[in-house]
Amino acid sequence: MGAMMQPTGREVSREGYDDVRRSGRQARQRQQVLEAFRLGGPCTRQRLSERTGLALSSICARCRELLDAGQLTVIGTAGKPARQILAYVPEEANDEPRGDLLDDCTEVVQ
Repeated sequence: MGAMMQPTGREVSREGYDDVRRSGRQARQRQQVLEAFRLGGPCTRQRLSERTGLALSSICARCRELLDAGQLTVIGTAGKPARQILAYVPEEANDEPRGDLLDDCTEVVQ
């Protein structure tokens, strides 16, 4: 008998992503992320992971999707090494995210 082909890392990742999308977890996680921003204000991905209880890898994927969709924006950086501070972009054009909403980020560079 011949050896079975093992899936590549890319194939495994794609399969995992498709599973998350089909199961509805992706949509639920997006809602959790948006709600955490609405209630808690701007924060880093790490803090968002702590707020929601979601894995950092899930947070990074959902934030990337929401950034691409224009629902989140980068408003600065904090700490060393620098980490992006993300904020919810309200649907109303006149209700822009403000830098003074940063709760405990000590160093902000825009």
